[in-house]
Amino acid sequence: MCLAVPGKVLELEGSMGRVDFGGIQRELCMDLLPEIELGSWVLAHAGFAIQILDEEEAQKTLALFREWADFEAENSLGPTPLDGVEPSGGGDGSPA
Repeated sequence: MCLAVPGKVLELEGSMGRVDFGGIQRELCMDLLPEIELGSWVLAHAGFAIQILDEEEAQKTLALFREWADFEAENSLGPTPLDGVEPSGGGDGSPA
């Protein structure tokens, strides 16, 4: 199964960008999205930003991931990958 994760673009430098995933930041290649802007939400897969999302869609996806993680935590024997990760940003659009 392949999974793309939404994140918010915090920095852009050349073809690379620093993206926040609920408090975890990673560098991604932005070559597939030449129109990318600072503050955009993107879907990330395998080190690349592959699609631009609006914030509402990104937050819906993150909420589904949290719901999935909570279900796994209640129905499994060990911790989930999202244990300890806070939701991204407040109402002002800033990262957590």
